[in-house]
Amino acid sequence: MTVMDNEDPALPETTEGEAWYDAEIAPALADLAKRCNERGMSFMAVVEYQSGDRGGTYMLTEDAGLSMQMLQLCSRTAPNVDAYIMNLKRHCKAVGQDISGSFVLRGLGA
Repeated sequence: MTVMDNEDPALPETTEGEAWYDAEIAPALADLAKRCNERGMSFMAVVEYQSGDRGGTYMLTEDAGLSMQMLQLCSRTAPNVDAYIMNLKRHCKAVGQDISGSFVLRGLGA
C-alpha cells in the first residue's frame, strides 16, 4: 500500500481540504484497502483536494491486471502523459505484457 505524506519540509503546507481528507477519509480507505487485499482484491482510490492536488490509497495484489496497473500509473503520473507512457512501457516490459496491439508503445520500441 502506498501512503502519501507531507513529512518532507520541501513540500507545500497542507491545505484545509487535504488535512480533512488525511484525518477523516484516508484511514477509512486504508482499512478498505486492507480488507480487499485480504480477499485477494486490488484496491485504489484517488482524491483531488483542489485542482491539481491529489492523494491516493493503493494496494494492488501481486497478480493485479493490466487495467489496475494502468490506473495506478495514471493516478501517480498525471498530468504528465509522457511519464505515464514511459512507465507503462517499463511495466509491460518487466512483466512480459504483449503490447503488439499498441501502435504507440510499439513506436517507442517497447
